[in-house]
Amino acid sequence: MVERSGEEAPVASRRLSSLRLRILFLICLVAVPLSVERLMALVADRRDQIQSLEDDVRDLVRRATLAQLEGLTRARTVLDVVSRQAEDLLEDPAACIPFVTRLADEVAGIQGVFIATPDGDVKCAHAPLAMGVNIADRPFFQEALAAEDMLMTELSFSPVSGLNSVFMLRAERAPGGKPLAVAGIILDLQWLSRIAAGSAVESGAIVDVVGEGGTVLVRYPTLPEIVEHRFPDHPLTRKIMAAKEGVVTTIGYDGKERIFAFNRFEGLNLRVVVGMDTAKVLTPIDRKIQTTAFVHFAALACFLLVSWFAAERIIITPIARLTRSVAAVGRGEADHVKDNDVTEFAPLVRAFNEMARRLSQRNSELRTMNGRLASLARTDGLTGLANRRTFDVQFSQDWVRARGDGAPLTLVMLDVDYFKAFNDARGHLSGDEALRGVARMLSAAAAGTKHLVARYGGEEFIVLMSGADLAEGLAFAEDVRGLLGEVAIAHPASPRRRLTASFGVASTIPTQEGSPDTLVAAADAALYEAKRSGRDRVVAHADLYASGANGTFR
Repeated sequence: MVERSGEEAPVASRRLSSLRLRILFLICLVAVPLSVERLMALVADRRDQIQSLEDDVRDLVRRATLAQLEGLTRARTVLDVVSRQAEDLLEDPAACIPFVTRLADEVAGIQGVFIATPDGDVKCAHAPLAMGVNIADRPFFQEALAAEDMLMTELSFSPVSGLNSVFMLRAERAPGGKPLAVAGIILDLQWLSRIAAGSAVESGAIVDVVGEGGTVLVRYPTLPEIVEHRFPDHPLTRKIMAAKEGVVTTIGYDGKERIFAFNRFEGLNLRVVVGMDTAKVLTPIDRKIQTTAFVHFAALACFLLVSWFAAERIIITPIARLTRSVAAVGRGEADHVKDNDVTEFAPLVRAFNEMARRLSQRNSELRTMNGRLASLARTDGLTGLANRRTFDVQFSQDWVRARGDGAPLTLVMLDVDYFKAFNDARGHLSGDEALRGVARMLSAAAAGTKHLVARYGGEEFIVLMSGADLAEGLAFAEDVRGLLGEVAIAHPASPRRRLTASFGVASTIPTQEGSPDTLVAAADAALYEAKRSGRDRVVAHADLYASGANGTFR
């Protein structure tokens, strides 16, 4: 046996690691940091490119806002001028109409100008169709009357022009706050769209002017399904309405992901939004990263393969040869470990050879001991016959074999008569010697046959006779009974004054439905009958016939 230190953990409880994995780990210690550094550089480059793109978009939205703000500022200036003169102009319609018409025609960004009374009657307008129209029921007119400052409406339908329009209104008030007149400007959305186009055409960006509630007033390039439509719950709308300015990456109104920069006009609920398609900008960067990564990892793979091959030839192969040699010794195919010409392995080879010599000696001793233990496990310690376990195993095997061959199977069971009284009269040592004598007679009777003689328990023995029929079993039992009579072991407590035994014999041809236990029960029943009818006799399980699950017994 090999002694093991009490501090050493059992092998099964430790996690083992492959030497190849350790070599691979050492290679990766060199290769992985280089790969990580290169990838981090590529990622940093991509991040810088995105930051540069955000700066460009932010600059574009500033320029677009300034361009749009110029037209809106002119419109607010015109509204201030008209609202301050609104009361006087209403009193002189002949001067008012040419004045507002000239403003609408000459000032860029204005589509129309009108002045209405507090009751909503349009008394002065650039468009003849607007004259005399009452707008008192319009929500934006009521809001303008209530507002202290200028009011800019959402996109509203104008029955005069038949178009969607955005109005800027202001109420002229008396010193006490009473409305005297309401001046209004209609913004020229086409002009704002041209301004947006001028801001985006060189950069390839898209420009949106978004009003209250996510209404897209202007868009370049123009898309009919977006312009003059409301997107109140769109992700882009939620983000640009949450702050005055900023940069976000999200899905645009056309469904494409872009980087958007946005600005809000001071004093107006309008936002200019400029977006750049991330795919157009980032695709070249990503392609460069992919190409660089592919080339790098291809080179890394080649390096790993070369390193692996070198490690396999230089380190793993000698170890594998040593392992095979040690395994051959362990299997008994060789008596010593071969030297593999590696200086560092020489002490290990010598140690293995010494261990192999000692193990060979120990194995020889163990084989001898195992043979003795196997013999003890199969035999009864007192009589030297097969024990009950050996009988059970052999009986099961013979039953299956006899069932397949259609051959008979016979059991002879015997029990020493008045054995307790024998022990009480002559002592247990004499009782043991008497059992050994019965065992010798059984062995003598079974000599030259394949019968299995076993001690079944206590003073009870059993004989398994494969291929023998009932007649042969009865003959065998009578032979043993006769031998006991000839030996005549003295038994003071027996009516015959000598040691006798009772025998039960049963035989069957095993069937598929039959059970070995039934045959044992039949032999035991015959033995019981021998005991009941006077002992020192042989009784067969005769004149009893059963079929089916119990088989056929004689």
